[in-house]
Amino acid sequence: MNAWFRRRALLLSWLIALTIRAAPDEDRWWPVQAVPETCVRTANPPGPALQMLVQSVAGLAAKAVNEGRGGELVWVGSGNADLEAWYARWIATHPGLKPSGSFEPWELVDRQVKQGLIQGYILYRLDRSAGEMNAHRPGMDCSVNVATSLAGILDGVLIDEGLEPEARKHGLKLLLDVREKTPAWCFQTYRDRFNRRMLCAQDPRKPHVRDLAIAQKAFTVFGNDEPTPSALAWLEPLSPILGWNGGDEFVTTDLSTRHGHIQTATDWCMNLPVLMAGSEKSEPVKGYFPDPARIDWGDQRSAVSFVETDGDNVQWFQGNFFRGNPGYWGDPDRGRIPFGWSCCFAQLTQLCPQVIDHALATRTPNDSFIEWGGGYYYPDHFGFDRTDRWDLLARQSRRTWALMRRTGTRLIGFNVVQCDSPDARHAYEVIAGQTDNLLGILVFQYSPYEGGAGKTWWVRDRNGTEVPVITARYSIWEHANHRARAGTPAKVAREIRETVGKIPSGEGPRFDWVIAHAWSYFRKTSGADEEGENLTQANAVSEGGVRGFAPVLRCAERLPSEIRVVSPEELVWRIRMKHDPAQTRRFMAGFGR
Repeated sequence: MNAWFRRRALLLSWLIALTIRAAPDEDRWWPVQAVPETCVRTANPPGPALQMLVQSVAGLAAKAVNEGRGGELVWVGSGNADLEAWYARWIATHPGLKPSGSFEPWELVDRQVKQGLIQGYILYRLDRSAGEMNAHRPGMDCSVNVATSLAGILDGVLIDEGLEPEARKHGLKLLLDVREKTPAWCFQTYRDRFNRRMLCAQDPRKPHVRDLAIAQKAFTVFGNDEPTPSALAWLEPLSPILGWNGGDEFVTTDLSTRHGHIQTATDWCMNLPVLMAGSEKSEPVKGYFPDPARIDWGDQRSAVSFVETDGDNVQWFQGNFFRGNPGYWGDPDRGRIPFGWSCCFAQLTQLCPQVIDHALATRTPNDSFIEWGGGYYYPDHFGFDRTDRWDLLARQSRRTWALMRRTGTRLIGFNVVQCDSPDARHAYEVIAGQTDNLLGILVFQYSPYEGGAGKTWWVRDRNGTEVPVITARYSIWEHANHRARAGTPAKVAREIRETVGKIPSGEGPRFDWVIAHAWSYFRKTSGADEEGENLTQANAVSEGGVRGFAPVLRCAERLPSEIRVVSPEELVWRIRMKHDPAQTRRFMAGFGR
């Protein structure tokens, strides 16, 4: 009898452990980083060779904390005001953690050698190929990616051949020379030792995010040729792609999408192991969203909403979205009109919840947040190369919805390949079917963004309530006046006016949304010259060009009083009410619970 109880207790313990290990898959897609006892600082040194070294030191420290072999993380200073603000908030949320001073790069190396965290160095050669950053350049030297892949496995720091004499002075021994080794060799030789829940894709010129890749023993690649396709097939589905794989945006994103993975635009991020430490226990502040009971339903004017693009970009929100660029959150006119900021709150909940707290604390009543996909992938192609593609999309949708509930976000936007294809239509059904209390789904087509022309479809959530899927009708985009419903602020404003003016009797009002390209610069002009707002993008700043919120405000100011600018939430509520008043009133009664 005692033996039976022991076997049952062991089985129960095994099941509990299995449940604990499985839980993060349903809650998050980024890994958990353990909280350290302390954190030390170092300055980001000049030159890529020393920066690569520092990244590997930080990565090995984070790995040791996760494995219980070390007690300190490494913060790499960069002078970025936002990053320092997030760091201060992170320290404040861990009152028992005491910063332990600042060290030069080689001092950190000596410190970690004494702690037994560094076993030696991996020798590589810096890439000096010709061409632009993020391009898949001919003749790239990717040996630093091989070294990054192996650093977490061998506990070695990254040493460029020019730094090797200094490494030897500090008593480091050569673990492996990978200067003539290829990523394909690396994957074939060590694939069984890499983490199958994360892949790093990073330009060999960039030192960024190698700390997290090393801490998690992630295989690191760049480019769409082998071994990248094989690695994406080997990677467990629903895994994040750390960094950015460069090249043609659609090709590289579609490649990971078809294998059921999530692009994250994190290639310029810094200090993720520190900022994500303990995030699984954090509770971000929930945002305020307009109470539908306060909408003036007697106002029957047509309405339009504006939504900024590229909110999936984690590095932008972590790095310079708030203070680093006056065209976005720092625009002095922000708040003058209702505006939708696409965001990556689902990712930041896992990677840097301090950003969410700041965003919600500093928003105006006219600022709205729309979750941008829960990562960058095309729902209509998601998991196309897997046998269980729709189940994978459902799982990712459930995870995203759970994270949206934590921040109170009730609108989500998606970039799709073809908005009216059978696969897209089914994807909308799958996504909505994993939610309850989701207000709406905003959709834009990869090319062109305004391709859906404002068409709306209706799908059902898990409770059987209809959810609108609303395509963008217009897009503000530089040098796009040749396209219908797209172009400069002046041109888009005219098209909005003309569309509303042509509403057949008895069919109004119209409710549409405009997607505003975050990176398009425009010149400020007066009058009706629609082409005058265009300018050469390369010289835009010197010529007085602005982007972000300012072009949207100029478009809104060209609309007559007969067309209201409303928040994305109010727009969706009005679309719901026009479609089915009785159902909408029932939905309003339980909304937000």
